[in-house]
Amino acid sequence: MNQRKKFVGDSFAANIDIKAGELSAALRDKFGKGVGFVEVKRLREAFVGGTFDRVWEELFRDEPTWEASSLDLSREKKSRGERRKKLAVRGRRGIDRDKVTLPEIRGHMVLYRTADGCLNVQQFDSRKRAGELVKQLIHEGVKAKDIHWFRRHEMESALAA
Repeated sequence: MNQRKKFVGDSFAANIDIKAGELSAALRDKFGKGVGFVEVKRLREAFVGGTFDRVWEELFRDEPTWEASSLDLSREKKSRGERRKKLAVRGRRGIDRDKVTLPEIRGHMVLYRTADGCLNVQQFDSRKRAGELVKQLIHEGVKAKDIHWFRRHEMESALAA
């Protein structure tokens, strides 16, 4: 489990009313990187609602890619078009809200659009866990038309060619 995620979860368990500045400063002291006010608010609401893990994944799923992109920027000078973090969500361009990262392909994939308009993806090995996520999203007010469930279907390479 991600150490920052565990630290934030433990902080909320100890004091749910912890101020965003205090939590961010504690994270910055321990890990060298804080969390914004808006993210703390969403994570607190998710912790109370029992959806902390999912919301953390939605907020920070592309963080390793962002960090790698930042490291690449510091090593060599890039042309103007290559400077932007390719997966960073930008508010002015709708196409950026439709990007998802698939680090691996697993048995069941649930693709859904949240209220902020961003596309999110969660993958599961079990059908039951994917079904629970769909029920939870519908209960939280995500429209059924904004939720898509895909199942991996294995094919032999001779049939696929």
